[in-house]
Amino acid sequence: MTVSGHLDAARALVPVLAARAGATETARSVPAETVAAFHRTGILRLLQPARFGGAQASFDQFSEIVETLAEGCSSSAWVYAVLGEHQWIVACLPERGQDDVWGDDPFAVASSSLAPRNVGLPADGGWRVSGTFPFSSGCDHAKWAILGVRAEDAAGNRRTRYMLVPMGEIEVLDDWHVLGLRGTGSKSLVLKDVFVPTHRTVLLKDLLDGTTPGALVHPDYALLRAPRGFLVPFSLPPVMFSLGRRALRTVPEMLRSRLSRGTRDLAESEVVQMQLSEAGAAIDLACLILRTRRAESMAMLASGRPVTVEDGMRNRRDVAYAAAMIRDGVGRLAELAGSRVARDDEPLQAILRDVETIATHAVVLRQMNYVPYGRAMLGLPAAVGEA
Repeated sequence: MTVSGHLDAARALVPVLAARAGATETARSVPAETVAAFHRTGILRLLQPARFGGAQASFDQFSEIVETLAEGCSSSAWVYAVLGEHQWIVACLPERGQDDVWGDDPFAVASSSLAPRNVGLPADGGWRVSGTFPFSSGCDHAKWAILGVRAEDAAGNRRTRYMLVPMGEIEVLDDWHVLGLRGTGSKSLVLKDVFVPTHRTVLLKDLLDGTTPGALVHPDYALLRAPRGFLVPFSLPPVMFSLGRRALRTVPEMLRSRLSRGTRDLAESEVVQMQLSEAGAAIDLACLILRTRRAESMAMLASGRPVTVEDGMRNRRDVAYAAAMIRDGVGRLAELAGSRVARDDEPLQAILRDVETIATHAVVLRQMNYVPYGRAMLGLPAAVGEA
């Protein structure tokens, strides 16, 4: 299927996802039918290397599909973004690790829990891992999980690795009772002394530098040479930006027919007009920032120019800044909606809850994404863990 074909397939799914959104939220997990549709249309294999039957597409195409799906259901789009983007991480593994994942099942996908909360103890040929790994979006539909682990060597030194573990060796803890993104099924994963061989791991530093073993396995796929931090801002955040646009469509329609205390058309209020316009400016300009930076980043990769650490820091900074604009714009719209937003059956409430939940994610947290660039502007070295 062509790139335009994948996007057309995603657009065709929007009304289907919208019709299932309520049931998705109630079930606290994306329906199996939705994930089956992602597989059937081929959009889950967009970033998978051609060697394993994937589309080997560019990251902007994947990001645009995330935006599109979020027009129908934010939880479904979030799970798609997670499962689809993780094809990139799997492709960064050593060749043997990729064969483990895709050799017998080229349609296999992986959920994750990437923050390195637990330690891997050295064992012959790999590590043994125990602990709880939370926030694994889409784990109900994954065959594998990618886990961030502080891998210890014989001398006691620890380096963060992403480790691939079969879901059959993991206990899923159903603890996903949350404010927003309720349908993502982002449950916790529990490991009890699970062995992970070295070939199913990749150093986080290599992902951040674009120097993973997978880049040698697939030399014709430029994405695998891209520093992870350079493109990650264009994976999950587009869900938030689509939510902003949905809110911007919803509230004006709501206000056109409303009266203030039954006496005055709200649409005639200059205060309402001013606040609506400000909210629209925040959301529209935020989307412009996201799309401009995304297009520039893909052009940079296509040109072959080396991507610097500062390039990645700038993308993270600007997308986090734009996400704050989305949050502000949606908040202004919620104020205009008034007490209606308190109703569980009000669509704007679900949008507001999802936006507030996404705003807690590390990829859009302001301090986490502003500080590295500020240090670079001052000529200070990167703090530990920054890239």
